Amino acid sequence: MILKLEALIKRMPEMEQRREKVKSELNKRNAGYKGEQKLDYYLSFLDEKEYRIFHGLRLMNGKHYFQIDTLLVTRKMAFILEIKNWNGTIIFDPEFHQLIRVQNDKQEAFHDPISQAEHQSLQLRKWLKEHGFTCIPIEYAVIISSPSTIIKSPTNQISNQVFHAHRLINKITSIENTHNAERLTEKELKKLSKTLLKKHVSQEIDILEYFNIKSDTILTGVYCPKCSALPMIFHWGKWRCPACRTSSAIAHHQAVNDYFLLCNPIITNTEFRRFTHITSVYTASKLLAQMDLEQGGEKKNRVYKKPVNEGGFSKNVNLAKKLSKLANKL
Repeated sequence: MILKLEALIKRMPEMEQRREKVKSELNKRNAGYKGEQKLDYYLSFLDEKEYRIFHGLRLMNGKHYFQIDTLLVTRKMAFILEIKNWNGTIIFDPEFHQLIRVQNDKQEAFHDPISQAEHQSLQLRKWLKEHGFTCIPIEYAVIISSPSTIIKSPTNQISNQVFHAHRLINKITSIENTHNAERLTEKELKKLSKTLLKKHVSQEIDILEYFNIKSDTILTGVYCPKCSALPMIFHWGKWRCPACRTSSAIAHHQAVNDYFLLCNPIITNTEFRRFTHITSVYTASKLLAQMDLEQGGEKKNRVYKKPVNEGGFSKNVNLAKKLSKLANKL
């Protein structure tokens, strides 16, 4: 979703009235993602032989889907982690089941994340029962990823349900020690893990429909990778920027990735030419054939499909480097 929002902002006209709404959504999603990255650092200390860790599980429970930020599963229990990357001061109101955030002398009310995690635990319990796993205790907690966030409550009853990320390992160990019996064998744990992965359903959001934006308002063309001018011109086998004179042989890769994120996971020669402003059918075919895309159909009916990895053509970043860099920041 973050990649879609970034592509949308880049290809929205400056005067588009929904631009600020898209920016606000991107900021919110980025904050949540950064919170999950911080949590990943602490989760990396868990014994991977003992813990199965699932991120962003989305499961069907009867008529509705429910989603869990992070789920830990061991032979003793399941543990739901609801991650919040809030700054300022957060005050839990147990009477009205809401959360109040105070930041820069401004108060904002949010849904109570404890109630949210509790609801997820009820949904997961029902799902486990339907799939033959009836004996697993389910714990849940709200994790505040920023160490500078001040947590307040009129009572002291939430300390085992709400805590900062740096307390995660100690809390998991403490809670797991209250469950003495192993409820699953290693074989059953593997079966549960496979079932969770098999039943997970990714959520594909049509970003233009989500914001009620017409496709013909999206800016087309190939952006310059150096100065971000639009559009570049394809000439003698390379994309050339009329603004800064930069040339590139693969600048269209990002344009195709934007198309996949915003318009359709499948692109044709005709759509490629329309989106990149190329006029030659032969040139378009050659450029598409050189890309790492799955192809289907023959000749005029040939189509090119979005790569399996969500990042399109962006390079994968080594997780170890990410965690190391994050650890230094923390």
